[in-house]
Amino acid sequence: MTLPSLAVEREADRAASAPATLGLAAWSRRIQEGSAYVLLFLLPFSKAAIEIAFVVWWAGWLVGLRAPGPNRTRWLTAERRPLLLALAGYLAVCGLSMLWSSHPSKSLDGFIGKWSEYLWLFVMAVDLGARPGVMARCAAVIGLSAGVVVVEALTQHWFGAGILRGYPFATYLRATGPYENPIDFATYLVMVLPVLVGFAAGRRGMVLGAAGILAAALAVFLIKTDALGAWLGLACGAAAVAGLLLSVRRPVWALALAGLLVAGGIAYGSHGWRAALSTPNSSTADRWMMWQAAIGMIRERPLLGHGVNTFMANYLDYWVGGEHQPRYAHNCYLQVAAETGLIGLALFLMTLGAMFRRVLTGLDRLPAGRRGLLLGGAVALAAFAAQAAIDTNFYALRQAALFWVLAGLLVGCREQERPA
Repeated sequence: MTLPSLAVEREADRAASAPATLGLAAWSRRIQEGSAYVLLFLLPFSKAAIEIAFVVWWAGWLVGLRAPGPNRTRWLTAERRPLLLALAGYLAVCGLSMLWSSHPSKSLDGFIGKWSEYLWLFVMAVDLGARPGVMARCAAVIGLSAGVVVVEALTQHWFGAGILRGYPFATYLRATGPYENPIDFATYLVMVLPVLVGFAAGRRGMVLGAAGILAAALAVFLIKTDALGAWLGLACGAAAVAGLLLSVRRPVWALALAGLLVAGGIAYGSHGWRAALSTPNSSTADRWMMWQAAIGMIRERPLLGHGVNTFMANYLDYWVGGEHQPRYAHNCYLQVAAETGLIGLALFLMTLGAMFRRVLTGLDRLPAGRRGLLLGGAVALAAFAAQAAIDTNFYALRQAALFWVLAGLLVGCREQERPA
């Protein structure tokens, strides 16, 4: 067979396979987007839904790697290299920590079932968020899910138990919604509220009105959680993003800040909050003891830690007071350092820093709707990261999954070549 005839045959083969390849790409997009929407909608109500959606999303992402064009991952491009190196470095330290862990089975479980899954969610969400319109649709899905959460919280408040999860109000005498405790519920709320405000910033008419009513309802239930750490996280997150973006002077952000201050004032008016801010209490004392235990672990193994996912297993060996039972550190950064050392903490902070840098750089050059989504999302991420200094955010499945998915979508949305 001659060379020209070989070339003609190969061209014919490519033409014949083109429809199948395009169909594969379309199915990959649908699987990934659908999985993300299902995960974001069901996340407040079901841990199992997160795991199932992750597996389906991952399968769709792998299929997309075989398809040409925009379905291929862009993680190997130069602009993502710093973030990729930080991610890979932290994951490598987590993996290596299993070699010197005193509880290797727990470390293996934490490496595969927690950190690998979280960071893979982030990687896939970045690729997904880079597609035009996806971030806006995800924000709309978050809003729809938040509407169901409001119904659950209202029925819990009115009837003593929510109609979906059935958690009783009497357990804490504080709002918990579809979550087991008020702190987890508050963490969800401080992430969803800024996203809704950012989504509303680029909308008009009925959508703007509905988003405003929903945000007000969520703010009321945030007050009813009596979660001081969540409010402090939200205030710190908003202040940090505002400080980085002094050029942003849109009226919607001024209104949002005013609403935050009013809600915070109402919340501070409660007796419980005045007591929490003015005098020591058992929660503060417990945290101080847990932090001392974490610092003791870090001092003994400062560079590489005791092994990922081993903090609770080692806690009683460093116990200094409080409840004599395995506990989280209630400071995620101290816990990261105790488990993976100061090297692991440095790489973890580098990952967060590179992520925020990707989201916030050059926002003034973006269309208003997309800029609002990114600003609202950045406040949510910053609030989560701030609250993580006094709570367990990065170690709770639903909260951590929401953080990493939202972070990935925002990084991808910032890199879109066309407006959302």
